[in-house]
Amino acid sequence: MAVNQDKKDTCPRCGASFHCGIAGPGPCACTQVKLDTRPLRAMMSLYPSCLCPDCLRAIAAGAPVEAPARG
Repeated sequence: MAVNQDKKDTCPRCGASFHCGIAGPGPCACTQVKLDTRPLRAMMSLYPSCLCPDCLRAIAAGAPVEAPARG
């Protein structure tokens, strides 16, 4: 089965467009960011799909899991 490398996903936390590479040939961003158990569980309960690499890195660095307020 061919994987569509052009498919863009939308981050449910910040709304950014990104490519989820979990089914792609290279490592996905989620495999490159180390998250503690508590934020990982919170993400899984809040969001129905993958987060973008920027949000994953921000949460790993201590940002809140909840979406930032949009102005």
